[in-house]
Amino acid sequence: MAGGRKHETVLVTGGAVRIGRAICLAFAEAGDRVIVHCNRSRREAEELRIELLRHAKGHAVVQTDLTDSGARARLIPGLVARGLAPTVLVNNASTYRRSPLAELSEERLRADFELTLFAPLLLMVDFARYCRRGCIVNLLDQRVAGVDPGAASYGLAKKGLRDATEAAAAEWAPDIRVNAVAPGLSLPPPGVPAERMQPLLERVPMRRAATPEEIAAACLFLTRAGSITGQTLFVDGGLNLGGMSGAEIA
Repeated sequence: MAGGRKHETVLVTGGAVRIGRAICLAFAEAGDRVIVHCNRSRREAEELRIELLRHAKGHAVVQTDLTDSGARARLIPGLVARGLAPTVLVNNASTYRRSPLAELSEERLRADFELTLFAPLLLMVDFARYCRRGCIVNLLDQRVAGVDPGAASYGLAKKGLRDATEAAAAEWAPDIRVNAVAPGLSLPPPGVPAERMQPLLERVPMRRAATPEEIAAACLFLTRAGSITGQTLFVDGGLNLGGMSGAEIA
C-alpha cells in the first residue's frame, strides 16, 4: 500500500509500443503491477518490462494473438492460474485502416472487427467471468462522436465497443466499473512524418495533438475514480465538438 491506496494488477493489451507503452508506464509509476500484452512486439515488451521494474515489481509479459479465438480465450484464465489475475483490464490493442464503405469487403470487415471489437469485448466477458471485480478501460477514438465514412469498418467497430462499454457498465455494476477513453490526433501512423499532422491540427480547437502520456493519465484516472462508470472521456483537444469527418493521415 502507498498512502492507503490498493495496488492493482493491470493487463494492457497492445502494451509494448506507442500509446500502450505510455499506459503501462503510467500504471507502473503509480505502483501497480503491469502485465504487458503483445503479439509481434515481444522484444519491445521485454525491454519495457525491465524499464517498469524501476517503478514497481512483479511485472510480466504475455504474448497472444488476439485474433486467434483459442489463444484469446486462454489469456485471462491463464493469468489467473499463474497468480496474475488482473484487477484492471485496459483494452488498447486495435488496428486502424482506412477504407470507404463502397470498397468494403466481407473479409476486410471481419478482419477489422476481429481485433478492434470482438477481442476486447470477449476479453471483457472473460474478465467478468474469471476476475469478478475490478475495472475495465476501453480505448476508443474520437470518431465515435461523429461520422468518418473513410474509416468505415474501423469506425463501426469502435462504436460497437462504445456501446459494449455502456452495456457492461450497466450490467456489471457495482462489482466492475467499465469506462472508455477516446483519443483524437496523437501519434502519426508508423512511417508517417509528424509534420503531415500539422494541417489536421489546424482543425482541432486546442491546436495540438494529445500526447500518449495524457491518454495514459486519463486511463489511470478512470481506474481510480470509484463513482464513474459507463462514461467515455475524450482526450482530443475538443475535436469531438466540431468533428473532423474524413480526416486522413497517409
